[in-house]
Amino acid sequence: METGIAKAIRIAGSQTALGNLLGLTPQAIQKWAAQGAVPGERCRDVESVLDGQVTRYELNPAVFGEAPAPVSQ
Repeated sequence: METGIAKAIRIAGSQTALGNLLGLTPQAIQKWAAQGAVPGERCRDVESVLDGQVTRYELNPAVFGEAPAPVSQ
């Protein structure tokens, strides 16, 4: 199964591209990829620059838990 950070890198196009969107180095993104999660304080930034295509719940489930179930109307 693809991790949230792997999905974010794929959507952005590369570690460098994701780093550029966030104002970070590719090495910082590589560190997140090696750890398998984005630090909790950066998850909303990633979620925002990728227009919600990857969520904070995917990026760091240890901090944010499971995504809430959608509310049906």
